[in-house]
Amino acid sequence: MKIRALFDKSKDLDRRIEKVITYGVADVNSLRQEIIEYVATDSIERNFEKLLDLLDAGMEGGWNKEIGVWVSGFYGSGKSSFTKYLGFALSPEITIDDKPFIEWLKNQFKSLPLRQRLSTVAKKHPATVIMLDLASEQLAGATMAEISSVLYYKVMQWAGYSRDKKISQLEYKLEEDGKMDAFKGRVIELTKGIKWEDLHNRPL
Repeated sequence: MKIRALFDKSKDLDRRIEKVITYGVADVNSLRQEIIEYVATDSIERNFEKLLDLLDAGMEGGWNKEIGVWVSGFYGSGKSSFTKYLGFALSPEITIDDKPFIEWLKNQFKSLPLRQRLSTVAKKHPATVIMLDLASEQLAGATMAEISSVLYYKVMQWAGYSRDKKISQLEYKLEEDGKMDAFKGRVIELTKGIKWEDLHNRPL
């Protein structure tokens, strides 16, 4: 028997296959390939259900909102895919082919109660999900920054501010003083048509 015979014929085995799942890979084609090949074992499904129950309880306000979850396991055990797909499923903004990511993830679950639980929690607590990989995240203008600082500027980037620490502070101050629109207009004048958003990640 050939190895090819062991796999679904619709799967292309000649393509590049990444060694690990990373948060940074979020383009539609790669994400589609990842999720349709995701295998949710019985153990993974149990942990999804457990974490969904805890998230639901925490978000309901019965607990302190400052909740952290430690996901541990050996290399290749599925930590990154577990957290990435759960996060994407809880975010209404993440879609593949105009279909919410949560529907793609639910298709990988064998358990009907788990599918229903995921839908219920996602509907009750729609979230903005910000993925942060501390091992690879770079913060312009800072070296060995504290985790809280890296997370703060990651949120600032999500909100549309510059990746550069000092420039993002400038933008925040301009907005606070009500001068951002005037500033953007002046930038267009000086650059003969280039928008500030096209420049603010280029410190020079």
